[in-house]
Amino acid sequence: MSRFKGQYPASWTKEFRDAFRAAHGNKCERCGHAHDPAAGYALTIHHLTNDKSDCEDWNLAALCQRCHLTIQGRVDMFQDWMLEHSAWMKPHVEGRDKAM
Repeated sequence: MSRFKGQYPASWTKEFRDAFRAAHGNKCERCGHAHDPAAGYALTIHHLTNDKSDCEDWNLAALCQRCHLTIQGRVDMFQDWMLEHSAWMKPHVEGRDKAM
């Protein structure tokens, strides 16, 4: 059984994805590396809840391919954390809390 769910909505267009990455400075939110596919830093957009149909801003993170693969499937946006979140994750958790 897949841990990923949902289908990409009709709004999940190349223009949407390009605009989202540009709004995040065309760099990884987690490590800060610029989009550089030749060096293995292709900038992706990760759904933090693993639900492709949920394209709320708090659920989407501009991550280089390396960071995306590091956190994919390891982050549970609906669990409580004992320690303080890292700076890049704080806005996503705050957005989740406001949405709930």
